[in-house]
Amino acid sequence: MDAPAEGPVEVPAEEPAEEPVEEPAEEPAALCDAADPSLIACFAFEGDPGDGSQHRFKPEQAENLSYEPGKGGQALRVTRKSSLRFRHDAAWAAPAMTIDVWINPASLPKSGRYAVIDSGGKPSIFLTASGEIRCTMGVERNVPYAVVPGEWTHIACLSDGQTQSLYVNGVEIDRSSSGAVLASGEQPIFIGSEEPSGKDEFDGLLDSLRVFGRTLAPEEICAAAGGNAC
Repeated sequence: MDAPAEGPVEVPAEEPAEEPVEEPAEEPAALCDAADPSLIACFAFEGDPGDGSQHRFKPEQAENLSYEPGKGGQALRVTRKSSLRFRHDAAWAAPAMTIDVWINPASLPKSGRYAVIDSGGKPSIFLTASGEIRCTMGVERNVPYAVVPGEWTHIACLSDGQTQSLYVNGVEIDRSSSGAVLASGEQPIFIGSEEPSGKDEFDGLLDSLRVFGRTLAPEEICAAAGGNAC
C-alpha cells in the first residue's frame, strides 16, 4: 500500500533583521563650565566680553570691540583702538595656571609684539615680531613658531609653579623650569593689549579664552585644540 503523499513543508518566515540602533552622539562639553571650581575665567565671546565662569567677571573697560564668525560661534575682533580690561581679583592668585585660547591674527607685528593676554608681564601670552610665541608665567620664554595670519591656532600656556609648558595645536613645543606663576602686586587683566599701557594691541580674532587655576592634562589640551594632530 502506497504511503500517503506528504504535503508541502511550511518553512517559517525569517524575521526581519533589526536595524542597528545608533547611540545618540555625545554633545561637546560646554566651553565655560561655571560648576568647575578650577575655572578662573572663561570668555566665549559670543557677542559680548563677559566671563562665563563662576566668578562672572565684568570688564572695567570694553571699547571698540566687535564680533565675527569664530572658531566656534562668534569671536572677538581686536584692533588698534580696542580695549578690554578687568580689575584684579583674588581668584587670579593661583599657584598653578593654564591659559588656553584660539587666535587668528590678521597680521603679525612688524616690530614690537602683539598681546593676547597680559597681567603685569605674567601671566601673559604675546606674539613677537621675530616669529615667536612668548609664554610667561613663572618664566618668560620666547618660543619660535610660525603662526600664520588668517589661520586659527590654538595656544595653551601652563605652569604648576615648577615647570612651564607651551602647547600649540595640542602639541607640546616647549618645557622649562618655572618659578611662581604670578607677579607680585595686583595687576589688572588686559585682553588684546599690554598691561598697563594698553599698547601692543592684537590685530585679529580671539576665541574661547580660558584661565584655569590648575595645569590641564595633555589630553585636555588636545581635546581643546580639536584633537586632530595630537
